[in-house]
Formats: sequence, structure tokens, C-alpha cells
Amino acid sequence: MVNIDAVKFGELKIDGRIYYSDMVVWWDGKTEFRKKSHIFNMEEFRRIMKRKPGSVVIGTGLVDAMNVPDDVREIAGKKKIKLFVDLSTNAVDIFNGLVKTRKRPVAVIHTTY
Repeated sequence: MVNIDAVKFGELKIDGRIYYSDMVVWWDGKTEFRKKSHIFNMEEFRRIMKRKPGSVVIGTGLVDAMNVPDDVREIAGKKKIKLFVDLSTNAVDIFNGLVKTRKRPVAVIHTTY
């Protein structure tokens, strides 16, 4: 079972391995580097939706720097996908809790301010 161990400025620790980038972390342990951006746009959301997650957890950075546009929130609601948007430190905890439920969460974690 995948676990996000910690997040701090510019760094994310997943299952003991340190990444110096924003990351996408899937319920099955797959990880992907995320292009640095302060916007989680519809294109990124659609790409994630192709794997049919049960929920999407978005870590907006250490001080809420990443924006999640209203259209992403609206589509998530229409598709009945639970969307969690919170500071990255909180998002890590939310994702780790959801992984234990085996309900296919995916985390998108922004690692800077």
C-alpha cells in the first residue's frame, strides 16, 4: 500500500523515496512527475479521470498557492468524484487515509508555496 511519508518545500517523500518535484500519486503506488504549475487545469483533471479514481486529493502547496478552477470543481461534482482541496500537508494525510479504504484515490501534490 502506497504512503506519502512527508511533504516540505520542494520535496515529497513517498514510500521512503524523495522526489524534488510536484507529483501525482496513484492508489496502486504508481507515481508521476507533475509539470510545475500553480493551476490544476481541466486538461490535467481529464487525464487523471481516464483511470477512474474514486477520489482526487489536491495539495495546493504549503501556503495554498495552487488554484483549482471552478470548472474542475463543477465537473468533479457532476461525475460524482469526491474532490479534496487542501494545503499539501493536509492533503497528504487525507490521501493516506483514503488509500487505507481501498477506494482508488489519487493525489496531486504541489510542493512549493
